[in-house]
Amino acid sequence: MAPKRNNGAKAPPAKKAKIVAPEAPILEFIAKCQEIPKPCREMLQASVPICLEVVESDRHKFQVEILDQVAKLLAKRESEKRAAVTEAEGELAKINADKEKAAADTSPAKAAADAKQAECDEKGKVVDAAREVSNAACTALKESQKAEADFDAKKTALLKEQENFIKLMTEGFGPLKDNKELGNWRQRNKLIGELQKKLSEVGAQESLVDALATTLKMTPEKRAGTFAKATMDFAQEYFDKHKAKVAQDIASLDAEEAGHKTAVAREEAIAAEKKTALEVVEKEWDGMQEVWIELDKILAEAARGEKQQESQIPRAQKTLDKAKAELEKFIQVPTLFGELKEKSTAATADEPEPEEEKVDAEEQDPQGEKPDEAMQADA
Repeated sequence: MAPKRNNGAKAPPAKKAKIVAPEAPILEFIAKCQEIPKPCREMLQASVPICLEVVESDRHKFQVEILDQVAKLLAKRESEKRAAVTEAEGELAKINADKEKAAADTSPAKAAADAKQAECDEKGKVVDAAREVSNAACTALKESQKAEADFDAKKTALLKEQENFIKLMTEGFGPLKDNKELGNWRQRNKLIGELQKKLSEVGAQESLVDALATTLKMTPEKRAGTFAKATMDFAQEYFDKHKAKVAQDIASLDAEEAGHKTAVAREEAIAAEKKTALEVVEKEWDGMQEVWIELDKILAEAARGEKQQESQIPRAQKTLDKAKAELEKFIQVPTLFGELKEKSTAATADEPEPEEEKVDAEEQDPQGEKPDEAMQADA
């Protein structure tokens, strides 16, 4: 199959590349200069490209003045951005200084709080020991008071026993022994039962207890026998011994009572002394804890201040980094302006002529003839 021939139609022209004027960043800067009126901005935007096209040595006074005004605007803006960097650096430095000061305040505050806490801990041990001693004294006092109460109960019981025993002997054993009439038989038997019970309580044998009941129920004639007399004598002996013992026990109560009272008074004094000592150390401990609490508040405030300053550092650093980045980016504009002022922008503004589309070497001979024309010539 024969290759397709070029029918002589021209190739479409190549697309022109979009040309950006070299002074475009400067014009963009002027457009953002809100400190000058809009007509002035528009005038500068229209004039600057024309002024920059002229070689520096050929510029007339008006063009020089226009470019000087732009240079002043650039210098002012650069100064503002440098001032922003300086201000951000100062703010960051101030925050760091405040943080160091807060840290310097925190360190002694922590040392003071820790020292007072350790002191409170040691005093707490003293308080615990004093409380143990006071509790022990209170326990000893309660034991003495209980012993005194037990003694009082024993004394009351002895006195009651003596009273009841004398009454039993006087109203019961004496009349029965003397065989006196004591009313009806029920009353007599009741008294005999009480005498049996008491005789058993004072240590008599069961046989004597039974013998006493039998004897007391005998008629006067039968009591004259040896067995009855012996029974009554043995019973009387037990009763007399019990009476003497109760009297002896009651007589010894005074010394025992005095001993209990002395012991209670002594333990009361010791308990009061230990309680007072405990109250003293507890009061001292409370005072120390109040001081510790205040020191801890100061420490917390100092630590909070340090933390606040530290939390501001990232924001201040970000502000500084942004100001530096903006300054660095802006510096490119006055640098470009300085370069463009030194030479004309006319040469750089000219567009290069687009190259015509070349025909394939196989479809065009070296003399530039088209393939169709060469074929016609051969024919």
